[in-house]
Amino acid sequence: MNRIVLLLTALSALFILSCATAGGGDDAPVAGPGKMLESSPAAKPEWLSITGYAQKGGNWYFVGESSKSRTEEDARAKALLNGLAQISSQFGVKVSSELVSKEQESNGNYSYDIGVKNKLTGAPIRIKDYKLDGSYIEKWDRGAVEFDAKVLVKVPDEEIARIRKEIDALCGWAVLTPRPELMGDAMRLMKEFAQVKKFNLKPDADPVADNYTIETLADKAADSAFFLVLKVKPAEPKNVDGEWYADVAVEAEYISLTENKVIKPYSGSARGAAYTDKDAVKNGFLKAFDEIMAQ
Repeated sequence: MNRIVLLLTALSALFILSCATAGGGDDAPVAGPGKMLESSPAAKPEWLSITGYAQKGGNWYFVGESSKSRTEEDARAKALLNGLAQISSQFGVKVSSELVSKEQESNGNYSYDIGVKNKLTGAPIRIKDYKLDGSYIEKWDRGAVEFDAKVLVKVPDEEIARIRKEIDALCGWAVLTPRPELMGDAMRLMKEFAQVKKFNLKPDADPVADNYTIETLADKAADSAFFLVLKVKPAEPKNVDGEWYADVAVEAEYISLTENKVIKPYSGSARGAAYTDKDAVKNGFLKAFDEIMAQ
């Protein structure tokens, strides 16, 4: 009888011990080596379940994380860098730890270099428009107090589209001239010019009015980060002793549609001579374009 009582007592103790170790409770959660002391906020946010990215309401959401920092501020800053690195990975850019560099913008935020340069200008491509939309901090005792952090980074659709366009570096283009007979040569030379300058020119030109603005160009070429406009301005040909002369000015503007500015202007001018007025204009145009090609 005593042996049965002892056996039941032992089984009961084993059952109580197993329940205690399996439950753990929220009062003293343990994850790996160490003990979590507290978290802020106390309840885990739903966004911690995001893997990769999530899209909602015209925004992209990325979760960055860090661990074993000495201060809460350091943990949050490292998690933000990790979140921005998650953004860069969407464009085929892998960042092992920190992003390449950062610069303070006029709005007080920092823009982050994602580690790739614009194919045309050589300028670093940056993440400029983002918001730290949430954070979750855990305070741990791992022999010393350490902080782990996860942050939610929100980026508008427009910013993702801008970065993607800059990476693709697609360039819209147009030719403006009052002389229709020059259009064929002008379009051919534009493609040669783009090859020399390594512009990623679209296959077809866009129709553009003489009074264009950068905003109207951006509407015409919504898929492009850049635009190249060629303007041919021939003077009225003159006949002197049976030979025709024409002064031709040529201007080109290489425009960033994402930065809303002219990156580089080109210009050339030349006098053409021939036995017909049209040939004189064409001759002057070809000479003027040679000047642009050399710039």
